[in-house]
Amino acid sequence: MPKGFLAVLSEPGQVPIDEFHDWYNNEHIPLRLDHLPAFLTGARYTARDGKKPSWIALYDIDSVSTFADPSYTRLRENRSPREAALVKRLDVLDRRTCEVISESENKRSVTEALSTGLALGNPAQWIFTHGVDTNTEEGGDAKKTIAEAWRTMAEIGRRVTGLHRSRLFECTDSLKTGVTISTAPEEQKVARYLVLHELTSKDAFGNLRAGLQELADNNRLTISEEREWSIYRAYPCIAQGNVNSS
Repeated sequence: MPKGFLAVLSEPGQVPIDEFHDWYNNEHIPLRLDHLPAFLTGARYTARDGKKPSWIALYDIDSVSTFADPSYTRLRENRSPREAALVKRLDVLDRRTCEVISESENKRSVTEALSTGLALGNPAQWIFTHGVDTNTEEGGDAKKTIAEAWRTMAEIGRRVTGLHRSRLFECTDSLKTGVTISTAPEEQKVARYLVLHELTSKDAFGNLRAGLQELADNNRLTISEEREWSIYRAYPCIAQGNVNSS
C-alpha cells in the first residue's frame, strides 16, 4: 500500500485562540499520535503570508489503508462533546487525505541533512504548499504530465538554496466544513495534487515562486493555493518512540 498523508487547514473564527490551541495540542492530536502507530509524524504551522486559513496540521501516515481503518475512523465518529461543539464554531476546517506519489530531497548543507521533516527534533522551520492541476482534458494523460512536471520541479529544486525536500501527493478525498463554508460544489473543489516544500531558509520562498512559474509555463499546469507557513509545533508520537502508549 502507498504511504498516506493528511493535511488539515483551519481557521478558528468564533473559537478563542487559546481554546483552539488547547483543543488541538491536548486532545485532538494526542488521540492520534499517542495511540496510533500509523501516524508517523505530526506538525502544525501558522500562516506567514497573511492569508486564511491561518493554520495547517500535517501528518505522515504509514499507509493509505489507515484512512479506512476503524482505529482511525472511530475518532471522528465518536468525538468528545467538547470537540463536537468546537468544530461547529470553526470558520474553516478543510481536510484532505492524500497518497504519497513522489519526493525529491535536496541535501545541500549540513543543516538540511539533519532536518527531520515534520518529526520532532529539527522539523522544517518553513514550508511552502501549493496545489497542482493539469490542463489536459478529462481522460488525457494527466499522470504523465504530472510525472514530467515533477522531474522538472526536482531539477529546479536543486538550484534553490534552503530547500530541503519537496513531496508530491495526490488528493484522494477532501471535505470543507465551517461557519463560512457553503455546500456549493465549487467551494468544495480542491487541487488534484498537493505539493509540500520543506525549507531551512525563508529566503527560499522567492526562488521557489519563480521556479513554479517556470514549471507552469512549460508543463501545461495550473498552480493554485500558494501558501507560506512557519513552524508552530512538531509533536512526539508513539511511532517515533518518544511517547508512551496507554
